Amino acid sequence: MDISQIHPMLVHFPIVMLILALGVYSFMLVTGKDLAARACLSYTGAALLAGGLIAAIAAAAFGDMALDAAIDKGFAKDPLEEHEELAGTTIMIFAVLAVGMLGAIWKKFKLTGVKALVFVVAMLAGTGMLLNTAYHGGELVYKEGVNVEKVKPQPQPAAAAGDASQH
Repeated sequence: MDISQIHPMLVHFPIVMLILALGVYSFMLVTGKDLAARACLSYTGAALLAGGLIAAIAAAAFGDMALDAAIDKGFAKDPLEEHEELAGTTIMIFAVLAVGMLGAIWKKFKLTGVKALVFVVAMLAGTGMLLNTAYHGGELVYKEGVNVEKVKPQPQPAAAAGDASQH
């Protein structure tokens, strides 16, 4: 198996896990629960958040290898690097959130009311970045055929009428 094919297999895990974490924390917010309580639901949210972060880091590591393979095959570098930058920003957002949540659970810091709302809004922003990153990755695959098709030669601009090389 080509190593560049591992990235698209992994990306679904952080997408699903991080969206589910948002769902768990949103439910807890709406029902007035402490997001960092030492209880099953908060542990579930934290496990999804931390697991999603780990899966995102793994997907990014294999994505970096896939990016190199795509460039070697002749795909345009700029859109690939844009996707990589979006992924890096997404990972940083969820890393801060995961460390914050795990720290809050460990230190028994209550996350209720406005603090819980701020956390869920930050999770929502992170999820927006995640979906934007995923959208750009999908564009690379489905529109450009990155690592699933051979590069199609780009048409060369016609030579100018007065070009000396035509004579």
